[in-house]
Amino acid sequence: MTTERSRHVPNEDQPALAPAHEPDRQHDVPAPDPALVDYARRVADEHLAKHGRPVTADLIRTRLGVSDQLATDLLRTLRTAPEAG
Repeated sequence: MTTERSRHVPNEDQPALAPAHEPDRQHDVPAPDPALVDYARRVADEHLAKHGRPVTADLIRTRLGVSDQLATDLLRTLRTAPEAG
């Protein structure tokens, strides 16, 4: 139902409409530094060999001293990248 007031709101006072489909921005984010990915891979491999289970983002964050977001990005990179070797 449209009220008299809402019909006469000037365009500049109306919020901008978001597009119906936002493009996937994951590909716009630069990949982590390859040397850091290699180090994270060594930590992950060591953890798997020692504990028999995959490394977590929290452990990567702690061992590498990086932010939560970078640890998550590194873990995602490790899980999607082909094994080196």
